[in-house]
Amino acid sequence: MKIKWIYLPFLLLVFLNQTVIATETEWTEKKLGKVSLKSVRAADKNRWSRAIKYGEQALKASEALDKPTDARYLHFLKNLNRYYDKTGRLQEVPTRVKKTYLQSKKYLGITHPTTKMSRTLYYKLHISNRNYMAAIPLVLENISVLNVGTDKDYKHHQYLKQLYSLYAMTGQLIKEERTLIEFIKLDKHLYGTTDRENTKIIQNLANNYCRQKKFKEFTELVKKHQLQFICKSHYTQTP
Repeated sequence: MKIKWIYLPFLLLVFLNQTVIATETEWTEKKLGKVSLKSVRAADKNRWSRAIKYGEQALKASEALDKPTDARYLHFLKNLNRYYDKTGRLQEVPTRVKKTYLQSKKYLGITHPTTKMSRTLYYKLHISNRNYMAAIPLVLENISVLNVGTDKDYKHHQYLKQLYSLYAMTGQLIKEERTLIEFIKLDKHLYGTTDRENTKIIQNLANNYCRQKKFKEFTELVKKHQLQFICKSHYTQTP
């Protein structure tokens, strides 16, 4: 009989602990709404650590109430990734970032706002990891979903700048050449820039011709724009 009484408090403690755990995981729409609101308010005040704290809770609640393919779940996941990015901690959640992009693209479509932000975060993750080849399809996807509007060309201009840099860093010289030419043309159209103002970009194109050993195109470009630019490969090839 004494043995039973000795173990009784322990059994009660275990029971109470399990009850507390069960209560904490019994998420409701009301509880979800509260923690979600707290995370949004914290983010509005740039209190990112607090936003992450409540964002994690909101995600757990959504995991209990929603399917992993639901727009609301992916929305919470995207928001949480953004909070980590704001604190410079995106590297801590690479699996989540990739998952959010792939799932939102598959179930919400490539033009959905959640997908757009997730694509941006996934791009930033690749760039920080110097995974430039993997970043290229994300830029191309951004270009493919540009909407008609006053800012379409300006966004296109921004993406082309990213693209020619990525092609250069991955040694895709023909694609870099085409993108540079397209970028210079669009830059003139948008900003009315002269060749003189575009000297740095034109030098990039000259460097591209040099790397491709397109010496005729290189020479013509240098003469046309009076560039102080020497292609060492050209001199080693010239008798």
